[in-house]
Amino acid sequence: MAKVIPFEAFRYNTDRFGKDLTRLVSPPYDVIDGPMERRLKDDRLNIAHIILGDEGDRYTIASRRLQTWVNDGVLVKDTDKCFYIYEQTFSNPDGTVMVRSGIIGLLMLEQFEKGMVMPHEKTIPKHKADRMELMCAVNGDTEQVFLLYDDPSGEIEQILAGSRKQEEVLRFVDHEGVHHRIVKVSDEGVTATISRLFEPVKILIADGHHRYETSLEFRDRMRAKDGSPEGTKPYDFIMASFVSFRNPGLVVYPTHRLVQNADSKLLERLPEALKEEFELMAVAGPDELADAVERSPTKAFGVWIPASRTFLYATPKKMTPSKNPMEDLPVYIVQERVLKRLLGFTSEMLDNKVNIDYVKGTGPTKFAMASGDYQACFFVKPPSVQQVMAIAESGQKMPHKSTYFFPKIWSGALLYLFGR
Repeated sequence: MAKVIPFEAFRYNTDRFGKDLTRLVSPPYDVIDGPMERRLKDDRLNIAHIILGDEGDRYTIASRRLQTWVNDGVLVKDTDKCFYIYEQTFSNPDGTVMVRSGIIGLLMLEQFEKGMVMPHEKTIPKHKADRMELMCAVNGDTEQVFLLYDDPSGEIEQILAGSRKQEEVLRFVDHEGVHHRIVKVSDEGVTATISRLFEPVKILIADGHHRYETSLEFRDRMRAKDGSPEGTKPYDFIMASFVSFRNPGLVVYPTHRLVQNADSKLLERLPEALKEEFELMAVAGPDELADAVERSPTKAFGVWIPASRTFLYATPKKMTPSKNPMEDLPVYIVQERVLKRLLGFTSEMLDNKVNIDYVKGTGPTKFAMASGDYQACFFVKPPSVQQVMAIAESGQKMPHKSTYFFPKIWSGALLYLFGR
């Protein structure tokens, strides 16, 4: 049974800064590069100073800075336990305007073995160690994890639709033009109903695997120290955005694979080697190739080798659906049957980004390839949300960087701090 509850969030003092918090929020920590970090930190009150720390003993300094913000009224705590409606309005690459809406609340942490909360991607130990440093320093959640849930009744979505029209408590526009707004839901009857409706649903981690696993470890450490019963302490819960996988604004974009420093002879032989397992069709260029992969209803992928001006649309010769849902994913096919089997990559190389980069979206991929730094590109069709759920329910984890849910859940809108 999932336990989802309202909470008293810390947030920027909108009486001081106004409701538009564009200058104070940031993308999640793991998508911020060096130039963006410098831009964000130009504002001394931007949340990037907390989630990324600063020079030196960075997370100790971040903790002191956070406490100063609380003491000085930069951050204030809501006085009642609330759920928060989080609405994001954005445009698809084709110009279609989309709205993705969800609920921000607290989820009681559960081990994956119980089957209530399901992961779908592998984690990397050094990334969890970094998040553990921050969590121990600030004693709380400074970012949300992004969770998907399945509510066939649609009742949670009905409540969400009825509440989203209430007055917003804050808003901001990000660097990609996404409009974010948050509405507070404090009515005790409504919050109790939301908690009750979440009890039977299964929950899938969309983004935030490292933060979720770090929170589990932090909980276990703290519980070993104080011996508290399960579910009685703030650290038993994690702050999250919950989005129904039936929400019409939920989209998954592709994450393509770009290869460098590969064996040139293996690349030269790749088209011929692919013929053994795949039907190949030559196309005119990268735009046509990316479009064909995107529109394909099958397990297709694209191969782009600039040196030989190779643009191949590839589909498996055996198209019968597999008993294992993982084997139907283009990202899995490219990883196992092309990168590993034909180009000599290992799992460790793929997980640690050795001679490979993962680029989100077709436009950025073409821009990266124009640099001349890469020998080949593999266009992949993103998995559907239904495929992600099926693989998670089967107990498997997808290849590294298999999903790219857009837009991201931004940091700094709400914080969940223990003991303050």
